Amino acid sequence: MEFWIRTATLQIGAKKYSLDDLTFDFEVPFEDSEELATATINAYNLSAATRNGIRKGDPVIINAGYEGDMGVIFVGQVSGLSHKRSTTDWCTKITATEALDEWLTAQINKTYQKGIKAKAMLQDLLNIFGIEIGTFDLAIDKEYPRGKVCKGKLKDVLTEIVVSDCKSRFLIRCGKIIINNPADGVNKGYLLSPSTGLLRSDEEREEIHIETGLNYHLGPADLIKIQSSDLNGRFMIVRGTHRGSQSGDWKTEIEVKPA
Repeated sequence: MEFWIRTATLQIGAKKYSLDDLTFDFEVPFEDSEELATATINAYNLSAATRNGIRKGDPVIINAGYEGDMGVIFVGQVSGLSHKRSTTDWCTKITATEALDEWLTAQINKTYQKGIKAKAMLQDLLNIFGIEIGTFDLAIDKEYPRGKVCKGKLKDVLTEIVVSDCKSRFLIRCGKIIINNPADGVNKGYLLSPSTGLLRSDEEREEIHIETGLNYHLGPADLIKIQSSDLNGRFMIVRGTHRGSQSGDWKTEIEVKPA
């Protein structure tokens, strides 16, 4: 894998950079939960005009991989920003959070009629939420004989209905909402082996730690196959982190459990 050519792009607001244009590194954690992922990016020697032009809420998109095989690992918005000068170099540290505005600010106050089911109610609420739906397959489509009043932060209302009432997964992943049975994966069948970049596996814990070359295909709740000298089987990704820099780490670390 040391011969594979690293490639990545970073978009901040309307500006997009490649590793050839800008020195930057990133750390993108992810987890199979309704909690939002927050990425950390360090960008070096941005122009003064660019530094001054970055604002909270600006879109941030990171694509990463190898030449000929690159894909999205993060979609979000700037949630924190700092600039630090060291000798002649500037380092701009950006934290970015998935679905920041929609998640933190959207409010709802609606009453639904007697006998409504969760799926119909959620379809209406998700239209208000305004984030693209990737998967929508409830484990339980609960019925509300007395109807339901939905009031407060939209994120809290959605979490209550999807997770508490319908016993389903609620996940925002790379700018898309995933709702499905927690026993099911999001994507299925990707193979990790030494030939596809598997670096290391550790079976000492209940949740197994895996290291591989940076792999945008992998994300929370994916069902994967692992084949190596010490580990074989079908697993679900519980959490992980994509890390990348031009000359340092370029890997994806995941924790998995048997599926």
